[in-house]
Amino acid sequence: MPDLGFVLQPTYRVVQGRAVVHLYGVLEGGETFLVRDDRQVPCFYVRTEHGERAAKLGAPELSPTDLQTLDGHTATRITVPVPTDIPALRDRLTSHGVPVYEADVRFPRRYLIDRGIRGSLSLSGEWRPGRGVDRDYLNPGVEPADWSPRLSVLSIDIETDPTASRLLSIALFGPGVAEVLLLRPENSPAPAGAVRFIRERDLLTALVRRVRAIDPDVITGWNVVDFDLRVLDQLAKQHGVRLDLGRGPGALRLRRSQGPRGGLEASLPGRVVLDGIQLLRGAFVRMDSYALGAVAKEVLGEGKLIEGQDRGAQILEAWEHDPELLVAYNLADARLVLDILDKLQLIELSVQRSRLTGLPIDRVAGSIAAFDFLYLTELGRRGVVAPSVGSGGAGGSGDAGLGGHVLEPVPGLWPNVLVFDFKSLYPSLMRTFHIDPLGHLPRPRPEDDAIVAPNGAAFSREPGILTGILDALFPRREDAKKAGDDVASHAIKILMNSFYGVLGTSACRFYRPELAGAITAWGREILLWTQERIETVHGLRVLYGDTDSLFVLSGEDDPAAALRLGAELRRTLEGEIAAHISQTWGVESRLELELEKLYVQVLLMATRGGRGGARKRYAGLRVDAGAPAEKAPEGEVELVGLEAVRRDWTDLAKGVQRELYDRLFHGRDLEAYLRRVVTGVRAGEHDSELVYRKALRKPLEDYTATTPPHVAAARKSKKRRRRLISYVVTTAGPEPADERQHPLDHEHYVQKQLRPVAEPVLSVLDLEFDRVVGDDAQLRLW
Repeated sequence: MPDLGFVLQPTYRVVQGRAVVHLYGVLEGGETFLVRDDRQVPCFYVRTEHGERAAKLGAPELSPTDLQTLDGHTATRITVPVPTDIPALRDRLTSHGVPVYEADVRFPRRYLIDRGIRGSLSLSGEWRPGRGVDRDYLNPGVEPADWSPRLSVLSIDIETDPTASRLLSIALFGPGVAEVLLLRPENSPAPAGAVRFIRERDLLTALVRRVRAIDPDVITGWNVVDFDLRVLDQLAKQHGVRLDLGRGPGALRLRRSQGPRGGLEASLPGRVVLDGIQLLRGAFVRMDSYALGAVAKEVLGEGKLIEGQDRGAQILEAWEHDPELLVAYNLADARLVLDILDKLQLIELSVQRSRLTGLPIDRVAGSIAAFDFLYLTELGRRGVVAPSVGSGGAGGSGDAGLGGHVLEPVPGLWPNVLVFDFKSLYPSLMRTFHIDPLGHLPRPRPEDDAIVAPNGAAFSREPGILTGILDALFPRREDAKKAGDDVASHAIKILMNSFYGVLGTSACRFYRPELAGAITAWGREILLWTQERIETVHGLRVLYGDTDSLFVLSGEDDPAAALRLGAELRRTLEGEIAAHISQTWGVESRLELELEKLYVQVLLMATRGGRGGARKRYAGLRVDAGAPAEKAPEGEVELVGLEAVRRDWTDLAKGVQRELYDRLFHGRDLEAYLRRVVTGVRAGEHDSELVYRKALRKPLEDYTATTPPHVAAARKSKKRRRRLISYVVTTAGPEPADERQHPLDHEHYVQKQLRPVAEPVLSVLDLEFDRVVGDDAQLRLW
């Protein structure tokens, strides 16, 4: 009977000059495993016509194949002894004008792609107890499987002195573990829940021993790589301690990330490190602040035990004089991370994304790599090899024409506006029109009977690989939604929505600007055709449209009647769109039109100059299409593109903006409310709400042309600063919020925070800000 397992970490080792794939993972019964397989051979491809040139340039072993390139050339395989031989040979060939194929696919990933392994697998064959793992398989039978594990997760949090040069304690929280390793003087007892160590070296050694004994599948924490593990690595090297925190031989390795955010990546043999912040970002969970305390309050309704200004000094003070508080604080921080991940199901989401894409759970945020894995797997089954990125074999250049079409908004306050939305528009367009790298016809012939996009790109009528992938994902997502499996549904949605962007970036081996351009061109065509149909045939006015949605003035006075009209119009339009697509392009429409919501009232903003409407900026009293009709008059205030949904505005502005719109839509007095707020700000009653938060996009020294306020504040700080800067505006200019030296400039906040959020609302009622708050009387005295 085969054993079901899940791959945590695919890697390889070179043993006696031969590359051996190593797959670390966990089995269905809870045991850990290592697969060692020396049957995979490192290789890549060139066109057969270039084989002789490749041999002269140093290709060691060439063999003919039945494979073809995307553009129809036969392919020859080049085999090398070990994977590290490939980059230099690949670069030499491309520099001499020889395109190479799949020469940048990592060796362990190639192993998984060739076998169709996406996260889960079944293992058959002999095994023996392994070093650091329960089972060690040598060259077993390996097949794809359908199984989701529940991984064991250990949260680590360290506390240091304010300069991060001295380690004070390490909290470990996870399966059956809640303890703190604490540095204390020799004659000082350890508080309950803590284990005392006199020397820093012993504390680090104990960490290694405890992690290996707990043996988690995943190590996590908040900013755990860039701070906790980085500091531990530095201190361990100072003390000559090896941080052997993995299941296999080898110490912790930190390397600079190649991703857009920079930072570090952590690697442990046989174990996975997942940073809590990156899990949150990778799942597209938006937060005003990604600090642990802020996220914990938002998600859990619980804050940190030590907060406020100069937290580093408070931590050091607790270590010296109140170790019980330090231990409780340290352990709570580690627990909060796990509670957040559990509440948002972020570990489970990573597992599901791994099972969808084949990527390890610490790499699932890589949309290009995910597309690569899925597409290369299917391409190989069709006997086709893909170009390496930047090898000269990919074809395609120029502008992808990215970006959805946006209709000019009609500014004003409008009643009972229906919002129609094309469900998963871009993936649906790919399915409908067979948009696919393999099916793309750069030079279509008359006999091809091609499907031609509005931008001129042509595609085969034979369903392509991407069409098949999406055809499988759509029903899986619907099944997941019906089963209440929000994690699986979210994972599939993230994956499907990434395909369009992948095809439009030159970092993808399948990059074709005309493919991404075809998607947006068809999207624009369908959006404009639907707008015209609504207006000319159905006699309703379209007030706004953005990529996949249309705002339609219902003309009804009653919200319930508007919803009934919207439901009928949706059914009619979907049928009309399908008929139009069939008649024009001869394909079956996969587009689904939804009545997403009703705005009982919606304010479409004018541009700041007052000419025309402002795109992607509006506020409305929303009722979901499926809500009971009696709920319609109540609704929920929804703000899009406004200050209240932006991190770089103060809590004061956000709260006031939401309250003003709520009062506007529900017909409640807002003048007296606004006067009270302005008076309170000037009196210092709202000082805790006046903090700005803005991220540094580059090192401070690189800001030379201009000095934005958050940069000016950061330069005044005497502390080590993270990327997100919290600052206030004082009578002496911007200053760090926790190192303020001067009084707050309250008038700045009235004019630069309250006035901008209030004026669009007041203008609807023909009111002026100065007159409402009483400043016009003072002006008249002058």
